[in-house]
Amino acid sequence: MKDTSQRPWYREFWLWFVLAPPMTSIVIGLSLVGVAVTHGDSPVVDNYAQAGRALHKNDDRERAAVKLGLEGTLMLDRETGHVTVHLRGPAELPDSLDLLLSHPTHADRDVKLSMPRDSTGLYRANARRAVDGRRYMRLQSGDGQWLLAKEVAADASELSLEAGGRNAE
Repeated sequence: MKDTSQRPWYREFWLWFVLAPPMTSIVIGLSLVGVAVTHGDSPVVDNYAQAGRALHKNDDRERAAVKLGLEGTLMLDRETGHVTVHLRGPAELPDSLDLLLSHPTHADRDVKLSMPRDSTGLYRANARRAVDGRRYMRLQSGDGQWLLAKEVAADASELSLEAGGRNAE
């Protein structure tokens, strides 16, 4: 005769008591791997070179801007994204500038603009979107010979540009 009082294995309390923590940790671990893969960190935007296990910053382009004596102003309309740069320095200024306004934490909010010089000698471009919050500004010549880098405060709309200055304004 068959004993009907014994329950099937999958209805035993101690089986699930022992298996629940490892199964839960596997599910949580796989979900964390998925989040890490889809929302990875963005790379650092600057001139770094790796020598062995150390990283070294290359300031050659910023030193070139100091030698040229570059200075000027950057005007930023944060609501429309219109940017105007008035640059003073050597007799021969480049025909175009490259501007990168990088967001400190979100690479998808970075604004990269090519700014041609107009007939008045100003460089103008439009991001066609709002540029809000704190940014890191990198302004360089179209050929990449020199670089002006500065931190832009969250409420700044006019920025003084001088070679060799990375301090916030």
